[in-house]
Amino acid sequence: MLDQVFPEYRGVFGSLYSKVSLLTLLAFPTSEAVLSVSEKELSEKIGSLCMSRSELCAKERAEKLRDAALTENIHNLHYPI
Repeated sequence: MLDQVFPEYRGVFGSLYSKVSLLTLLAFPTSEAVLSVSEKELSEKIGSLCMSRSELCAKERAEKLRDAALTENIHNLHYPI
């Protein structure tokens, strides 16, 4: 299902099935949901889900997630489902 809804999500986190990845996906299940909030909000959410990682790590994941969402939206413009 993820491959149809948000295929670019794969690769954002080291493991698709990690706790942080799954909780992030629960909070932002589509590229539209990711793009509806600021990168700072994404970073704060990811940081709150993984207290053992640095703020920089959360910021990097937020950037990667936002890039994936933008790529997905561009892809959908060219190849609508």
